[in-house]
Order: sequence, then C-alpha cells, then structure tokens
Amino acid sequence: MPGEDQLQGIVSRLDRILAGGGLPTAPRSETPSVPAELLDRWRRLCETSGLLNTLRNDFDSVLETVLDTGIELTRAKRGLLFLKNAEGGLDVRLARDHRGRSLDAPSDVPRSIVDRVCESAEPLFLPSIAENLPRGLGASVRDLGLLSAMCVPLTSGAEPPRKDGDPRPTRERRRFAEKARRELLGCIYLDSDANTYAFREEDLYLFLILANHATTALLKERLYREAITDPLTRLFSRGHFERTLQEQARQFRALRAPYALLLVDLDGFKQVNDEHGHQLGDAVLRQVAELLRGTVRQDDPCFRYGGDELAVLLNDAELEGARVVAEKIRQAVAGHRFGEGVRLSVSIGASACPAHATEVEELVRKADQALYRAKQEGRNRVETWSPELGVVAPRDDRLAGIITGDFARDYHNVSVLVGTFDAVSRSHDVHEVLTLAVDKAIEASEAERGAIMLADERGKLSTIVARGRRREPLELKERFSRSIPERVLRSGEPIYLVTADEEFPSQSIQELGLRTVLCAPLVTESGRIGVLYADARKGDQEIREGALPFFAALARHIGLAVENARLRARLHLGR
Repeated sequence: MPGEDQLQGIVSRLDRILAGGGLPTAPRSETPSVPAELLDRWRRLCETSGLLNTLRNDFDSVLETVLDTGIELTRAKRGLLFLKNAEGGLDVRLARDHRGRSLDAPSDVPRSIVDRVCESAEPLFLPSIAENLPRGLGASVRDLGLLSAMCVPLTSGAEPPRKDGDPRPTRERRRFAEKARRELLGCIYLDSDANTYAFREEDLYLFLILANHATTALLKERLYREAITDPLTRLFSRGHFERTLQEQARQFRALRAPYALLLVDLDGFKQVNDEHGHQLGDAVLRQVAELLRGTVRQDDPCFRYGGDELAVLLNDAELEGARVVAEKIRQAVAGHRFGEGVRLSVSIGASACPAHATEVEELVRKADQALYRAKQEGRNRVETWSPELGVVAPRDDRLAGIITGDFARDYHNVSVLVGTFDAVSRSHDVHEVLTLAVDKAIEASEAERGAIMLADERGKLSTIVARGRRREPLELKERFSRSIPERVLRSGEPIYLVTADEEFPSQSIQELGLRTVLCAPLVTESGRIGVLYADARKGDQEIREGALPFFAALARHIGLAVENARLRARLHLGR
C-alpha cells in the first residue's frame, strides 16, 4: 500500500496525464481536468483494496471498512451486509449508518429487494423508487419513504452486470465456472432518502467494486477458518493451538498480561465408542465442544488438542479464575444428557502463566501433569499444577521409552543399549566402566551433564565420575542436586523432574538453575549401591520425559556391570 505522499504523487501524475500534461499533441487547456470528487473516490477505493493485502485476519474490521466506504462513496443513508447461514437463510451480519455508527438489525429493510437479489444472483439498482419500482417488489417498499436503493449479491466467480445490447461471449463456458458463479455468500444493501442523495449509475459500479472486495474477504476468511479449524468439533485445530500459545507468550513478555491453560479429557470416551458406535461418539464430541464454547468467554479460544482431549486458553486470567472456569466446564458436562443412557464426565488439568511457567512448553507440560493427576484421583475433577507433580512416577510398561513405535528412534535406543552393554561388559577397570556408563547415559538422554554417585556404608553419596555432553571430564566437586539422588537411593524408584522457577523446595536446584533432572538407582543383588544422574540447565535443550524408562534400564545394567567390575578387581588383587 503506497504512503500518503506516494499516493498524492500518483494522483497528481494521473491528473496531469488525463488533463493533457503528459501529451504534447494536446494543449492542457483543451482537455478537461478530472473532478476532485472522482479522484477522491478512487483514492478511497485504493485504500480499501489495501486491506485485503494485510497479514492480519481481522475479518470484521475489513467488512466494516468495506461497508463504511460504500456508504461514504455513494452518499447512502445506511448499509446492511447479509451473510448466508448454515441453514441457507440470510442473517444481518453488519448494519451501519452514514455517520459510521453500528445499528441494531433494522426492521424497515425491504426484504423483497434482498430476496430477489439472492434468488437471481444479479444486482438490483433502483435510482428512483417512487417513479420506477419493478413488479413483484410490492407497494410496501414505497411506504418506507426511500428515495433510492441498490443491492448487490456476494457470489464467488460472479460476472459484472451487462447492459442491453452488450455482446455476449462466444467462447464456451466450462461447467465448473458456471457452478462457482452461482454460489451465493450473501449480499450488501444500501439505501438513501430525500435528505441524502439519489443514486447514479456510477455509484452502482463503485458499489460493485466494493462488493467484490467484500467477496474476496469472505472467501479469504473461509479458507483461513478451514485451515485452522477441526472439521468435526469446529474448534480450533492443534496447529492453531500451538501458534496461539506462542503469540500469547509474546504478548505476556510485552505486556505482562497473565493467562491460563486448561486441558480437558473426556472420561470413558472409548467406552461410548465401543458400546454405542463411533457415530454417537462423534456427536458426543461435538456436544462437548458446544458446551465448552457456551461456558467460556467469547474471547477465550477453544481447541481440539487431540483425540478426545480439548484445550481452552483463558486470556487475562489468574490461577483462581482458571479454576472457577474449569469447574463450570466440569459441571456443564456432568449435567448434560448426550443420548439415551449416555452420561459423560471430564477431567481437567490447569496451569497458569506466570504462576507456574512463562515458557509455552513448560506450561503445557504442567497442565498435562495436572490432568494426569485428575485422572489418577478418580476422574470427573479439576486439578491445578503443584510442585510435587513435577516428579513423575515410572510407567508400568518397562519398554516404554525404549520401543516407541518410531523406527528411527527405536533403532537408536536399542543401538545405544547394546553398545553400552558391550562396552561396560568388556572392561575390567571399575573407573573405565563408570566413565563409559555416564557417557552413554548422557548420549541416550541428551542431557547437559551426567554423573555416577556411589554410596558408602552409611548411605552417604559421593560423586565418582562426572562428565559433560562432549565427553569432557568434570571436576568431582562440580555441584549437582543432592536431594533428588538421596530420594532415589532411599526409595529405589527412578525420577524425572521438571522444575519451576521458585516453586520446587530444593534449594540446590534453585541455585543451580536446573530445568530437568533424571535420576535412577544402581541396584545389585546386595542392594542399592548408588545412582545414575543427569540434568539440564534452563536455556539448554530439555531432557524428554520419555527418556526416563530408557535411563532406568541403563542404570539397572550399569549397576550389574559395576558389581562385576568390582568382583573382577578383587579377584585380580587376590591373585
């Protein structure tokens, strides 16, 4: 879109050319200049066209500008924009007056004019209603006291109107083009009274150009909506969820406006599909989506996160407000009848920014952890994230994290395991075994640092080997978390920990600025002899939760390898 100075220059050059300034064969005085009013009209059309090239998808603002410009350029008293609804009828989407004010849906609109335009898909131009009113429109149109009216259909692929006597095209028209031409999206209606202006033919053509702009905006909006919407539930899609969250995080960094995330999971949805069929299951999903939209504010977007899991982003909401909204959603679903004998409940996990996290990935993870707790605690409940949920218990499936279903990942995991088993089994040196083990653990988990800590007779842990990501040795006095290894040694259970900025009670974790921690026990026949440890600091690549079972499997084998190396060393010393 050109700037004001550029636009003025273009208009001036156009004026000179049309007035004869650019043509040496025609003196300037012999060619009439272009009226300022006409130039101003074209300038307004140029500005309106530029709206369609913006990157923002502000659909309502575009329609308002198109309608306001149409009223201004034609000197109409008011304008209305009708859009086709899902049932095929017409709804008033926008009504404006000549002062740019929004109107309530007026009752004095001649629907016979609107209906005729929509049925014929042709514009209707009435420059003088009192003198020349077409048949079939009814005397009631005259009774409204209107001087002029015009109405233009919004149709994709529509052709401009022809005058009588215009030559018809001789080329054969393809059938798909004819079908597209008849697709009606809505219409725009303008009228004026004796106190405003009587429409002229040039007004109609300006109005048609604006109607084409509105049609383009409608088609653009439709394509955009289809791209970001889940076709079953009509909620926003997973891809749009991720983009919206990133945009929300940017706004938080700029404006510090809080927001919250709800993850909603349908309890027993698989049973509904199994007992009543997928057709009813789809209907249930659609109804839950409607309940969601009807419960939250209009500005709070709802998403289909995946399968039977939905998400709600609450703008400008603190944690307590998120909990209240989540409880309303839970009650709305629990009190709804989805069909004969079909009742359903939902479990909801909530997290908030900045109370729980400021990074998008961490906020989603914490909402998911809260949801997992809600399912564990009996379902049909709301849980908000708390620090103890950062400790994730091991999965029941011992192959989880090793066999994932991703062939490339599975090959890598098994390859690392086999390589680790082979390397530590061949070595007779305890320190070499420990070094190889830590390097493989860091490689497998993609951690920043790793260590093996062994316990003495009193159960006190000491760092025996410490390594970095590039297999560089670290000083044994390098600081690691102490509370997590001690907890793992006592319980015998591996831990995957996601930390919060100021919420996790471990002082050492806060001081070290750790983001994620993995820790698993080294177990032999004689008991727990130490721990295998790995971590990543904030700002570094995060350790995946799926690495925990894999990390625990490595620790089990490393414990046995350490014990074997000790036995071999003792045997060697005895000889």
